[in-house]
Amino acid sequence: MNTSQPLSLPGLRVLLADAGQRRSPVIRLELIRLRCQLVDVIDLVAQPDALGPALDRLAPELLLIDCDQPAPGMLAQLGEALERQPRPVLLVAEQMAPQQMRAALQSGVSTLQLAGLPPQRLGALLQLALARFEHDQTLQRELRQAQTQLAERKLVERARGILMREQGLDEEAAFQRLRQLAMDGGQTLAAVAARLIDADQLLRPR
Repeated sequence: MNTSQPLSLPGLRVLLADAGQRRSPVIRLELIRLRCQLVDVIDLVAQPDALGPALDRLAPELLLIDCDQPAPGMLAQLGEALERQPRPVLLVAEQMAPQQMRAALQSGVSTLQLAGLPPQRLGALLQLALARFEHDQTLQRELRQAQTQLAERKLVERARGILMREQGLDEEAAFQRLRQLAMDGGQTLAAVAARLIDADQLLRPR
């Protein structure tokens, strides 16, 4: 049984970027009904270069884009801004070719909605964008952690090889020696291994 609670929308700081402000009045009314906080509305037609600076300046918790179809320049701005500060993005478009969908997702868009935005579905779509962003951030953290652990494991293996070569130890004895050095110095195995590798490179004849 799923007991997870829905992500909260009241008080959510939303930046709306609308192509020509065609539907912004309807979206504003629905955001008010959902008790979200609309921090600003950007007209992507009148201000095509305003999206990136607005994201940096206003720091919304979610970006809602409503357009006919995503322009390459807009997606480039978006990708640069999200690289600086990731955040959930809901992109609503009348139409999108497959390559535009791929470009949007690569730029950091959390959720895509085609063929317009039914106001009654806005709350569910905002929830979906928040959940998808949270899921993606968790996956990225886990990937970074796995990469760090792999890099640290490689350092320990290299350091163990140095001890085996220089002190005539077997694998287990070399590993225990590294552990003892780490405990004595109050450091991690990886930190001790890195120091040992650096020392070996300095002392090795060139």
